[in-house]
Amino acid sequence: MLIRLGNDERLGRELRAYLQTEKYVSRKNDGTLNESTQRILRDAAEDNRQRRNRLTILLGEMLAAADTFVAGQALKLKATTPLAALTEAMEYLIHNTFSKMSFLKRLSADPLKEVQAVLRSNDIAKESLLFQTGENNPEALDDLRGYLQLCSLKSQPVVLHDLLEKRYALRPYGWPEEEVLLLVARLIVLSEINLMMDATLLPIDKVYDAITTPAKRRKIVVRKKETADPKAIQNARSLGRDLFAGMGPDGEDGLMTFLQTKLRDWQIALQGYQPLADTGSYPGKDDISQGLTLISPLLADQDSRPFIERFNTLKNALRDLGDSYHDLKHFYDSQKPTWEKLRKAHSAFQLNRLELERDDRAGPALRRMQDILSAKSPYGLIKEAEALISTVDAVNTALLSGRRTQALTKIDTHIATLNQDMAQAQGDASLRAACLQPLETLKAQVQQEGSLAHIAQAEAEAVKAFDAAIERIERHGLTQKEHGIQEDQPIVKKQRVVRPADLIQTAYLESSAEVNDFLDVLRMALEQAIANNERVQIR
Repeated sequence: MLIRLGNDERLGRELRAYLQTEKYVSRKNDGTLNESTQRILRDAAEDNRQRRNRLTILLGEMLAAADTFVAGQALKLKATTPLAALTEAMEYLIHNTFSKMSFLKRLSADPLKEVQAVLRSNDIAKESLLFQTGENNPEALDDLRGYLQLCSLKSQPVVLHDLLEKRYALRPYGWPEEEVLLLVARLIVLSEINLMMDATLLPIDKVYDAITTPAKRRKIVVRKKETADPKAIQNARSLGRDLFAGMGPDGEDGLMTFLQTKLRDWQIALQGYQPLADTGSYPGKDDISQGLTLISPLLADQDSRPFIERFNTLKNALRDLGDSYHDLKHFYDSQKPTWEKLRKAHSAFQLNRLELERDDRAGPALRRMQDILSAKSPYGLIKEAEALISTVDAVNTALLSGRRTQALTKIDTHIATLNQDMAQAQGDASLRAACLQPLETLKAQVQQEGSLAHIAQAEAEAVKAFDAAIERIERHGLTQKEHGIQEDQPIVKKQRVVRPADLIQTAYLESSAEVNDFLDVLRMALEQAIANNERVQIR
């Protein structure tokens, strides 16, 4: 508000004289002056008092006649006295700046005491009646309702501190904060809003302390509570019964708590299964991931209406998750040991896979094991595991037994031959150990080996060890002969290995002439070895 006084020279002249006289009298009047001087000062002071009265009258007249501007607009005042003019201008300013202050028809004598009383009351019908009779402030309450509804539609959070200090304390409202708190309390009791603090619903018994503590108001978010459709509530109850084999309560808040508790149990279980599934060695990775993704936003909802609507919207996905969850729970609680046995057996059978796949019984069984292990949902197939393992294991055991017996027989033959040669060469203990130890080691390896290929490799290594041992015995015999230790004893003949396949140049013998030529070459090689006093081993 701006008041522009008229131009009256008397105002400046009288003000200047008043101030000069006031200053002069106050300086000179120090209590030490004579009586005549004091009388002069008293007269000057009396004149100045009369001058002040004249200034007051003059300013009153000038104020009544002044140009007044309010909120940027020139205002024609009806009042003729200074106080009335100021009051009229102030009222105009307030009504035009705080246009919604009039919504508060009645202010409470003790707002905080009334806030506490309202929060302790659960009689919603009584509160509604109070609003309808106009005993409170229905226009103000409707304004608050509308603002919260608008913020809810815009998904805009409303912090209690901002609601008080940055909205209703400022123009066009100018409402006392305690009156606003009383309006908030009424909406809480009417179940129209919720208060959230630290992302948690604030219980009604904690509301008074929180909203009357300024530091806590910055943490409190006012949220519009939307009520769910009764049909939607019943649909959610029915779906919950199908999913969790239990019927939730009728009330939407209680139903949300019931359903979220069940969903949280699912979430905890799925999170427990996830580390094993993520290894790729256990089933359900995709189902677990999709289930957790589905559950997470449902648990994040803190208002019953959006939760129930989302819950019903996800009906089909939740039913699918329910089926998957029960399969997963049965698997990880009951079927996992059988699954691990199947995996371990299948891995062990890979050592002899080529041989097993050639078998009429083991081949199909091994492929079926692979199908089960690679199936996305193998839960109904795991019952076949024991029979499949038994089938393949029987064939595998038979193959290993036959190949092991064959290898051990050959190694034993090598050992017997070496024992005979060492006896003839009169070998000592060190020679015996050097010759026999490699073969004994290979023999022990074959007895424990589960791979047909490794048994065959051990068998080939036994031939090499045998040949090395023969050379060692031959060198020992020659050494003994050279030193005259066994002059009268026959030495072990040198070994000549003949491989008939190496004596022909073609892949096949296709005529009698070719057969005779081969036999002639073979005979020549054998006779040459005999002529050289060598002993022949055919391989």
